[in-house]
Amino acid sequence: EVGRCDQFEDPISTAPGHFAPNDVKFYTGDHFPARYQNGAFVAYHGSWNRQPRQAGYQVSFLPFEGAMPSGEQEKFADGFAGEGDFRPQNPADAEYRPMGLAVGPDGTLYISDSVKGRIWRVKYTGS
Repeated sequence: EVGRCDQFEDPISTAPGHFAPNDVKFYTGDHFPARYQNGAFVAYHGSWNRQPRQAGYQVSFLPFEGAMPSGEQEKFADGFAGEGDFRPQNPADAEYRPMGLAVGPDGTLYISDSVKGRIWRVKYTGS
């Protein structure tokens, strides 16, 4: 029904259409730099019917301060769909599709895939 939006609270964050967020993990580990503390990692499974091109096969990070986002969502891990400008006829052609997230006991981030069953371990190696 048109005209009812003012009855509802605004969302605290949004995602582009058809990105298909499948998992959210708030980071409480200590392996990554302090800016990641208490922020949210979001696994986007990717689109299956988005036009003009498929998108969203990524993991993003949304910084938080307390219970609210404190900045813009940013790409954290990308390239899951394959090389170049991904324009499949069939979204199942994506090489990988992020599905789930977990934080290991050492604070590293694990990303699971629903296409080939791959699991990536992401660790920080910066200075």
